[in-house]
Amino acid sequence: MTKQEASAFLTSYMEKLSAYQCALSIMNFDQSTVAPKDGAPYRNKCVAILSGELFSHLTDPDAIAKLEAIVKMEDSDALDLINAKLLLKDLEELRFLPKPFYVAYQNCVGDASSAWEEAKKQNDYALFEPHLQKVITMLKESLSYLHSEKSDYEVLLDRFQPGMSMEAYDEFFALIKSRLLPFIKRLQKEGKPIDDTILHQHYDSAVQEQVMHDLQAYLHYDPRKIYMGVTMHPFTSKICADDTRLSTAYVEDNLVSSIFSIIHEYGHALYGMQVDRAYDGMPAGDSLSLGMHESQSRLLENNIGRRRAFWESNFPQLKNRFPEQLETLTLDDFIKLLHVSKPSLIRTEADELTYPIHILIRYELEKMIFNEDLPLEHLDKVWADKYEEYLGIRPSKPAEGILQDMHWANGMFGYFPTYALGSAFAAQFFAQMQKDIHVDEALKKGDFNIIMDWLKEHIHRYGATKTPEEIMMSVCGKPFDPNCYIDYLIETYSAYYGLDR
Repeated sequence: MTKQEASAFLTSYMEKLSAYQCALSIMNFDQSTVAPKDGAPYRNKCVAILSGELFSHLTDPDAIAKLEAIVKMEDSDALDLINAKLLLKDLEELRFLPKPFYVAYQNCVGDASSAWEEAKKQNDYALFEPHLQKVITMLKESLSYLHSEKSDYEVLLDRFQPGMSMEAYDEFFALIKSRLLPFIKRLQKEGKPIDDTILHQHYDSAVQEQVMHDLQAYLHYDPRKIYMGVTMHPFTSKICADDTRLSTAYVEDNLVSSIFSIIHEYGHALYGMQVDRAYDGMPAGDSLSLGMHESQSRLLENNIGRRRAFWESNFPQLKNRFPEQLETLTLDDFIKLLHVSKPSLIRTEADELTYPIHILIRYELEKMIFNEDLPLEHLDKVWADKYEEYLGIRPSKPAEGILQDMHWANGMFGYFPTYALGSAFAAQFFAQMQKDIHVDEALKKGDFNIIMDWLKEHIHRYGATKTPEEIMMSVCGKPFDPNCYIDYLIETYSAYYGLDR
């Protein structure tokens, strides 16, 4: 195969792959937002069949042989080589699975997702438990085809954060437990209380939607490239560089829930839109790891979105939207309210300080499921026990406990740890951003393009052509250090709660 033939094959192979992924992403977004619920079983079957066709395309023996040949070629085009390696990485698991099994698994997770949504509405874990059991059983069976020397959970962790082992995660979460957890308990005991009841009045969802439009304008949200829907669990789907779908949820007794949801999801969207356009439709145009993607959503949500400078531009409009509820609230008091820390049950609404504890709990439960064969019949109770142990609170119903997240219904075990890892990446990236540009000055003036340009130049444009380790070194000049994240949290919350360091 010549260099030109290799490029021609890759172009054709990736274009068809991208077409399948485009269709499936749009169907998934539609399913989660506007699709009639009674049609879910039929749509799940269609998605499974289409996923099977994608599987056949991906795992075609001739195509795999050509990908392997490209990797071995001495004169391969540099971008072709990157794409071929990324495709083979994705195929490490798929290539060994029988197609009927793969299709059945896709149908299984589709049904499980529908069951999860209904179980959450009815507050009944028993409705979801058999579906969860089937997902895990099939997931374990799929991993048995690999004959890997790694444990099942190690393989799953690597799927979402390549190169990140369970040993490395154990060290990371041990640091969270040894440094952050004691500080959280000290803050709860010694910190000056902050009353945030003003944020939990009634805030009409229609007016909250107007707030979303205000924020979108400030964030340079381009409606020609981004569509926002409403769903039970906010998420983002990138179709291509010029088509990203994201969703939010409105909570009428929590003013800031939808605010930080949209800022978070926009971080994901911005990452996808600012990848070098030459990589559009290629594996090189994706993020190499979920930890990197989460670092961008958490950086916007927390490091940017909770800063006083951000709200100097946006707070006046927010007050105008809710004049009765916010009449007496000052900007300084509002910023303090954005840093309220107290034990809570819902991960997506957790404050920045306690958020990694929510992830720690899920990480420990996932290890118990895969390493210790934890029975699922009482998983809701084990979940509640963990919350009581670490945060001193206990869910009274499944919807605020084990049924709050949709990830496990989709078989996404190993994903949750990337949320905490991404938050830690974000703290280190943001520290460097503050050294390179005048962040607060840009935010006060509403020059959000300065923030966007820095992220594009240093992180986004590379897509999957650089590893997280390479990006961290090129941006910060030093390896990842989780202590930067923990120091940032302790320093920030000590200031707001009047604690001496």
